[in-house]
Amino acid sequence: MIVCQKLSKRFGENFALREISFSADGKIAVFGHNGAGKSTLVKILAGILKPSSGRVEIFGLEPRKSSNLRRRIGVVTHNPMLYRELTVRENLEFYSKIYQAGNWGIVCSLGLKEKLNFRISELSEGFVQRVAIARALMINPKLLILDEALSGLDAESREVVLRIMQEFDGILVFSTHQFEDAEFCDSFIVLERGRLVYFGESYEKAVRSLSAR
Repeated sequence: MIVCQKLSKRFGENFALREISFSADGKIAVFGHNGAGKSTLVKILAGILKPSSGRVEIFGLEPRKSSNLRRRIGVVTHNPMLYRELTVRENLEFYSKIYQAGNWGIVCSLGLKEKLNFRISELSEGFVQRVAIARALMINPKLLILDEALSGLDAESREVVLRIMQEFDGILVFSTHQFEDAEFCDSFIVLERGRLVYFGESYEKAVRSLSAR
């Protein structure tokens, strides 16, 4: 369960988030236009950013204060967090050693078996993103966070990644501006200029609330 209570984040005089409150589990979509606060929210959930005020708890723990919790959060953002000069295998081995976990079955699920000996610099953007998702899933996360993870992917890679998201057995937080990709989610958060303008289980209401703005 994710619980946010009056969560705010300020950069200088500007608020990226203003008193966001919600409780959710399952598969959660985060909608919003550029600058709405989507990336700020997911980075706080991941323990990457510290909130300016308010509180966030995941499984009853605060991400910034619990290293054990952060070790069970898989994160995929615009930055794949991979070493381009290393092969796919070397990257995944490196992260599996850091987190002391290695779910190598995900390599086959993402269609990466034949790419293990390729350097990251030799892969297409679609395959680089697949490796980034494999890195996040290797640690058997309880929470998987994907921030615009489908942007720029080819049709085949999009289909593979969407299938992985739909089959994920844990809490999924999926930030996207391509609303139709997240229709499978259980609940929907809509942000507008850092404010929560909709939270609920209706995909249609979420899209309408954003379109109205």
